Amino acid sequence: MALKFCPKCGKKLEPDASFCDACGADLREKKETFETSTPVISEPTQEPKLKPETVIYADFLKRIIAIFIDSIIITLIGSTFSLILINPWYGVNFFDPFRAWWFTFPFDWGAGLLYHWGLETYNNGQTLGKMAMNIRTVDEHTLQHASSANYFVNNIFKGSPFLILDLIIGILKNSGDPKKRVRAMQNVSETVVILTK
Repeated sequence: MALKFCPKCGKKLEPDASFCDACGADLREKKETFETSTPVISEPTQEPKLKPETVIYADFLKRIIAIFIDSIIITLIGSTFSLILINPWYGVNFFDPFRAWWFTFPFDWGAGLLYHWGLETYNNGQTLGKMAMNIRTVDEHTLQHASSANYFVNNIFKGSPFLILDLIIGILKNSGDPKKRVRAMQNVSETVVILTK
């Protein structure tokens, strides 16, 4: 990088000048010193915002309460869609839970999957229930936002009766897990639930 002003007299220099026109100062020595002393700025390394030793994994009770809150929201969404789309043609009695369940099930499952997957993907790993409980789902390795595909796999059984099976298998498989995973699909999607700060 060329000097713009003479270090001796301060006169403005011509580009790539070796000597100052005003005072005759030798600029080659200064130029070499300047070029070799210019600090090299390295790119900052990407470190995870959370360190594993500072993470607090969410306990079972907080997660169950979050699932309960989300289940109420999903049931309302799924039932509304099925009421609008199915009832006018099939006359389903929604006050008869055994007959109505078969009609609302696909809508509840679809609504549950889209609700959990969409919110966790685009809302920093949080559904409304998780926001209420100050917890979020993250990638177990980086402790950062997981990929959209991992959130999809993690939530594939949400909003369906298979969630109970997912919980039972997960509790049996993850007994004593330091990351406090309680569902089998968390192992498959490599996600964990942590407390937000």
